[in-house]
Amino acid sequence: MRPAVAVPVLLAACLVASVAVAQNDKISAQFEALAASGVTGEVTLNPMPNGEIQLRSQVKGLAPETEYQVFVYDASATCGSGTPVQIVTFTSNKNGIATWNTRTSVPLTSVQSIGIQQEPSNTLVACAAVPQ
Repeated sequence: MRPAVAVPVLLAACLVASVAVAQNDKISAQFEALAASGVTGEVTLNPMPNGEIQLRSQVKGLAPETEYQVFVYDASATCGSGTPVQIVTFTSNKNGIATWNTRTSVPLTSVQSIGIQQEPSNTLVACAAVPQ
């Protein structure tokens, strides 16, 4: 009877271990304000088993009820260099805060930085260098 109990316990332990390993793959980066915008926040990049990256972020210091676009850059940690790939558009709330969650097929190794651009002026207001 004991061996029958050991198998589910062993499977549960393996599942917990694999979830813990997956948690360690996450990368966090801090948004730093550009052009005295006051925009700050954090973005978490989580590699998915299918090769996509899930990105989650909360950003503060935005202009209230304003549209923004988020781009990933492949050539530099300073944003603006390389080929930008738009990954999401969002609108800040009345307090200048926004939370967004999206997925992209851009390989994690190609993401050097993530920039937030205010519309309609296309002004880059924040940049997060992504540690590799």
